[in-house]
Amino acid sequence: MVSYRLRALEPGDLDALLRWENDPAHWVVGQRTSPYSRDSLKRYIAAASADFWEVGQIRFVLCTDASDEPLGLVDVFQAKRLHRRAEVGVLIDSAQRGKGLAVVALGLVQDWAVRHAMLSQLYAEIYSDHLAAQKVFAHAGFAQVGCWKKWVQTSEGPKDVTLWQWLSA
Repeated sequence: MVSYRLRALEPGDLDALLRWENDPAHWVVGQRTSPYSRDSLKRYIAAASADFWEVGQIRFVLCTDASDEPLGLVDVFQAKRLHRRAEVGVLIDSAQRGKGLAVVALGLVQDWAVRHAMLSQLYAEIYSDHLAAQKVFAHAGFAQVGCWKKWVQTSEGPKDVTLWQWLSA
């Protein structure tokens, strides 16, 4: 049986990060409109070693216990120490999708959030038409708690955003 873990970004992740971040299909979800340069992502990786509570965010790489090969990313951001919450997002490499890795990644980050970051809740904003992402978050124990109508402007027109929340036990 394969075991998975989250690790910090490394310089060797640059090519995967460039591929993922510069895929226009991902821009609409991340609300980006242009590609990153190789140099800007090199600098991002170099700065990624800052403590979570210093910068209010962290990016993890999902990999197996047996290999450091990046399978995807988990972002924890918009952290609020006072309220013990942060937003979370997941990206799984297109070649790895359909294997349940996003649910695995969320489970690992939920464990990290409680054990190490002392967070009591995580939340996600998901487009109402992104049913695959909603299914992943539901399987990871998140509950849909609301919806913002026409919240985000996209090239496809305005999109509603559903709000998902996970509360630690």
